[in-house]
Amino acid sequence: MNWHMIISGIIVVVIKVVGMTFFLLYFSQIFGRNDESTIPTRSYGTVCPRTWDFHQGKCFFFSFSESPWEDSRDYCATQGSTLAIVNTPEKLKYLQDIAGIENYFIGLVRQPGEKKWRWINNSVFNGNVTNQNQNFNCVTIGLTKTYDAASCEVSYRWICEMNAK
Repeated sequence: MNWHMIISGIIVVVIKVVGMTFFLLYFSQIFGRNDESTIPTRSYGTVCPRTWDFHQGKCFFFSFSESPWEDSRDYCATQGSTLAIVNTPEKLKYLQDIAGIENYFIGLVRQPGEKKWRWINNSVFNGNVTNQNQNFNCVTIGLTKTYDAASCEVSYRWICEMNAK
């Protein structure tokens, strides 16, 4: 028996398994989704800026790049928007369906040393945030389908929100 052929065969199988795993993980992001309820409505510059998604009277921007929370907040401000305020279960489901397996910063933070979470508009958040005991002061949504505390200094994608025109 030729050990070189066996080892080569094992390497090929491992590469195929890893490749298939990545393909299945990212399939929906690459090829889109067939479920109409999760496909954003592109407004093409009519009620929302170009490249923004329209949903229930709001415009949403999903970044492709990653930045720390403050830079994400500042980007949204330059667009006349804020980081997303995800204060209804329907909005959370909509944004999480689009976020898929990526984590996105939203406009939920707490001041260092405080226990209360507040939206970027200063309204109090009354839900649950996971990982909040790790001294993280910013929040992401996405992969885990929950509000997850995250370090504000780590770079993630972000979601901006504004009222439709």
